[in-house]
Amino acid sequence: MIRELYVENGVGRALTETINRFTHNHGITAVFQHDVHPQMQRPQRGDEWWIEDIAGRRMGILTQDAAILGIEQRKQGITTGERQAIIDHAAHVFALGDAKYTMWQKLRCVTSHWDTIDRLLQQPGPRAATLLISKTRVETFP
Repeated sequence: MIRELYVENGVGRALTETINRFTHNHGITAVFQHDVHPQMQRPQRGDEWWIEDIAGRRMGILTQDAAILGIEQRKQGITTGERQAIIDHAAHVFALGDAKYTMWQKLRCVTSHWDTIDRLLQQPGPRAATLLISKTRVETFP
């Protein structure tokens, strides 16, 4: 069972801190990406390395980069390196459905789908879901 979420920089420190304000209620601690990987502010080559690292630390990932799930490529029969890293390392990834959500929309999205996030964190990986304001789309892995 995973009880920590790695919150990507783009999702925001404010959301990280808000999740942590209620850890005593839901039992999950959020960790801000910059505090774990400060080098992420510099240009990178791919996300595979940190997906492996975070999955190895038994943390879930909260991102606003839904492309990391490789859903569109999968429809074309292509598996991206990031998607393969999620599969290979049994990662748990929760992607906000729109990178342009305001902080308020991000908070609404995460809290609206908290039960799904918690349920998927309790299952063996890989697990992933796209969190939309109106619905959740749970991803399946071959």
